[in-house]
Amino acid sequence: MPPPPLELEDMPAGPASGTLLARLDALPAHGGKELVFRDGNMVLRLLVQRYGHGAVVYENRCPHAGTPLNMFDDKFVDITGGRLICRTHGALFNIGDGKCVRGPCKGDHLRTVAVEIRDGAIYSI
Repeated sequence: MPPPPLELEDMPAGPASGTLLARLDALPAHGGKELVFRDGNMVLRLLVQRYGHGAVVYENRCPHAGTPLNMFDDKFVDITGGRLICRTHGALFNIGDGKCVRGPCKGDHLRTVAVEIRDGAIYSI
């Protein structure tokens, strides 16, 4: 069962509710973007990935190793473009629900971020 959505304003370094996170039309062609928020020594990493006509937002943290999924810029998808991949151990995750379908954390989920998509933009809730 996936963990409850992450409410960013409750996280150290998290932005306030209603913060513009990204515009859908500003996502790169491959659809992925890392967002990093800092407050002193606290860091919060998110990943935004285009999905269908919208996007999904997850905490950029592998449930197995705790490392960010991306190692190369804002690229989060595998070579097929069909799954998110953790570059540390090769775990594969469904884009739509964040469930790990292959790798050391099989059955675990990425942590969804509570967002609202409206007017072509993604906002924290």
